[in-house]
Amino acid sequence: MKKHILLILIYLFPLFIKAQDSIVVIVPEKKNEAKFPYKQLIVPTGLIAAGIVLKIPSVQENVQRNTRGVFGEKFKIQIDNYTQYFPAVLTFTGNYLGFQSQHNYRQMATNIAVSSLITGSLILVSKKGFGNLRPDQSSRTSYPSGHSALAFNLATIQFLEYKDSNIWYASSGYLFAATTAVLRVANNRHWSGDVITGAGLGIAVGVLVNYWSPFSKLNSDKVSGKKFSVTGYPMIDQNAYGVGVLININNPKL
Repeated sequence: MKKHILLILIYLFPLFIKAQDSIVVIVPEKKNEAKFPYKQLIVPTGLIAAGIVLKIPSVQENVQRNTRGVFGEKFKIQIDNYTQYFPAVLTFTGNYLGFQSQHNYRQMATNIAVSSLITGSLILVSKKGFGNLRPDQSSRTSYPSGHSALAFNLATIQFLEYKDSNIWYASSGYLFAATTAVLRVANNRHWSGDVITGAGLGIAVGVLVNYWSPFSKLNSDKVSGKKFSVTGYPMIDQNAYGVGVLININNPKL
């Protein structure tokens, strides 16, 4: 601290000679550290609580019956296996469309990788722990919904990246997340409580990881001198496991 004060005095010394009757020292304001996002955790907490209530047998069966009645008992579509990943695509294309993201590409990829891994791990542990039977009686891995959790997790990462640039684009990922959740129920793969709880869990993890921004120092443009970077991220489902790879060409402007 003493060194900084000394530098300021040396810098202002010529001014002191020219105008001894007036010296103004401007001290720069300290940047406010990011506060823990308590308020952003209200919605996911409420969703998890609502999902638990919807797991009451009489309630979940009634909701399932009504939902299946809208789509039809024979309704079956596989697009929900893909819509869950759409928010990740929107996250990486936002800058090219003219919207300013909160982080650079490497940090966005890191946040997606870490949050996906945490979300997938929590889902797998919960499924084995609860052992809830699916509506189609296929297995006891119903609660909570992994598809919904990952979809809302990725949508939350997208929202937090672009909410200060364009709220409409930032929120667009939630349309795909909601579509994924509804289709999981319509396909008779999950109860309503499964997808609601999964959504809350995914949002909560997304908020916490965005606040944490792991390895942010390593992903700084000042540290990296590489022409390109490769980032892997997990793709976890109850019936399949895989790894996605993102190859990013370094652009100093982004």
